[in-house]
Amino acid sequence: MIYKLSNKRIVVKFGGSSIKDSFREALEFVLKLHEENEVVVVLSALRGVTDALLGLAESKDKSVIGKIARKHSILADESGVDCDILEPLFVELECVLKNERRFPNKGAFIDHVLSFGERLSVIIFANALENSGIRSEVVDALHVIKTDDNFGNAAVDFSGTAKRIKLIEKLLNEGKVPVVTGFLGGYKGLRTTLGRGGSDYTATILGSLLEARAVLIMSDVRGIYTADPRIVKDAKLLPFVSYEEALNASALGMRALHEKSICPVMGRLPVILGKTDSYRLGTFVSDISAEVPILTYKPVNENFACIGVVGLREVNFNAPIYKKGKNWISFLVKREELENSLNDLHEVIFK
Repeated sequence: MIYKLSNKRIVVKFGGSSIKDSFREALEFVLKLHEENEVVVVLSALRGVTDALLGLAESKDKSVIGKIARKHSILADESGVDCDILEPLFVELECVLKNERRFPNKGAFIDHVLSFGERLSVIIFANALENSGIRSEVVDALHVIKTDDNFGNAAVDFSGTAKRIKLIEKLLNEGKVPVVTGFLGGYKGLRTTLGRGGSDYTATILGSLLEARAVLIMSDVRGIYTADPRIVKDAKLLPFVSYEEALNASALGMRALHEKSICPVMGRLPVILGKTDSYRLGTFVSDISAEVPILTYKPVNENFACIGVVGLREVNFNAPIYKKGKNWISFLVKREELENSLNDLHEVIFK
């Protein structure tokens, strides 16, 4: 365990639900952290905006731009931010939609359209920080996170990114709070995306390269539970989860933490998950394990889903085994039976 706990740098990532529904709480949390720490903020797009932009890239329906603009204007107004600062991005978005043929391929075009979600979020948040008396600056990950050209699910070039991290170092040394677009990267001047949920990955990449004290992943749930608490009413919050458990659970469908986000921090610094609207931290991901199983789920096809159990190699459950690993097992169930099966399996394990 090589944690540099004397380092006062913290990277905090807020998900789309936090930005949309708990903006004020997210802002206040950063202000509190900034009292004694150097803080880097990573933001997702507002909840629902990435899907709207994906549809826009296909339809070119200008009414979608209006809906996205209204959603961000409302947030800006509520946060005391001048809506006019968003206008250049919407002008750029319209221009991009008219010039798809100028992009080298469809993937590059789609990734550029998707980038507007995070780019709008960081402008509002950074300006809200400034209005609160904290010097802040927007950082477009296009200029920091170097990737390959696998548009839609780009691989990060860590050595190339490490050379660009000085941009954020400089802002921290100036006493500013960098507000970074999550989910995004760049390849030879083109915008790329890191895969859905990739803002977690952005946060851990930056945390690792900046040698931060910790990475905080803030969302609308408090942390990692024994199962999805929205489905399993008896699910329990886990105070400690090991890197390996988090990695396996994410690969098997757990949504609390993106699978790619574990590797940059493994054995280097902890990831702490918490709930934005109450500032409550719930799960500490490190070398330490609570040694409690984690149930996950994800679709296999339109008819079936798999339920994973991380932390156990054998479970007596009335469903066919789908796959097995070193310290996990998964079962195949019909999708219409998924919720009942999750509850039944949770009861079998924790009775």
